[in-house]
Amino acid sequence: MAWVGLGLGVLIAIGTISAWFPIGGRCPCCPPAGIEGIPLSNFVVARDAEAVETFFGAQGFDVVSVGNDALPRLYVRALPSDLETLADLDRRKRVFVLIVLPQVLRLNEAILADRDRLLSLWARMDAGRDLPAADRRWIAAIETRYGVRAGDRDTLLRRLDIVPPSLALAQASIESGWGTSRFAQAGNAIFGQKTFDPDGKGLEPADIDDPDFKVKKFPSLMRSIWGYMLTLNAHPAHRDFRDARALSRRAGHDFDSIALAASLTRYSEDGETYVNLVQEVITVNNFQRFDSLPLADAR
Repeated sequence: MAWVGLGLGVLIAIGTISAWFPIGGRCPCCPPAGIEGIPLSNFVVARDAEAVETFFGAQGFDVVSVGNDALPRLYVRALPSDLETLADLDRRKRVFVLIVLPQVLRLNEAILADRDRLLSLWARMDAGRDLPAADRRWIAAIETRYGVRAGDRDTLLRRLDIVPPSLALAQASIESGWGTSRFAQAGNAIFGQKTFDPDGKGLEPADIDDPDFKVKKFPSLMRSIWGYMLTLNAHPAHRDFRDARALSRRAGHDFDSIALAASLTRYSEDGETYVNLVQEVITVNNFQRFDSLPLADAR
């Protein structure tokens, strides 16, 4: 079991095996092209929770008041092992947010860059201008990554879009017990994606007899978060999520993570119960305040 804190001093127990559709094909671990240029100095290894706080504090960031200022571009590679030992639940949650949130924001930033580039290239094509071979190859690669037929613009735009940070934080905290689960600690699997590949890298669940799957291991937290985003953005089970997000974008509205969470009944075998839990975690922790939070200017 994993423990999830909702509000101050409130913990609920949930099973860490809850949902997860397999990720396969479409280069599930390949991040958006914009991620490849992140300076290695932006990635840090934190031995413990105090090191996480020190890294961000050294950038002049108030680690106690997360959500008031732009977040430094620091990306913790793996969860510190002492999260479960932190008696102060608020501190544990704060450190977890410091670790996960900048990476969600950076991936969303890269997704939007890809989306903007795609729209620009389509506009050039519609104006009768020929695209260089490199741009045509890039469009083909994006279509392949998101599992879209060549030329299917509507489907690709529905898939190539951001995941609200508040939704990602809520699901990560639930699936990983605020970063304390075995899968999160040993495999960076904060969303618990399955793999059915017998030769794939993964962790077998300890509480299921003769499981036919593993929980996929990732080389870093950022790769794990990207795998989760690609699952929401490309898996057939989450078409309702993408449709609801597309309607919101066309209407010019900000994405409402609580409303979008209602479309994730197929994310977990617990269905509506899981959706209600996600919505409650978002609300009680005021996660929506992070949806408009920027990253600090790149140096």
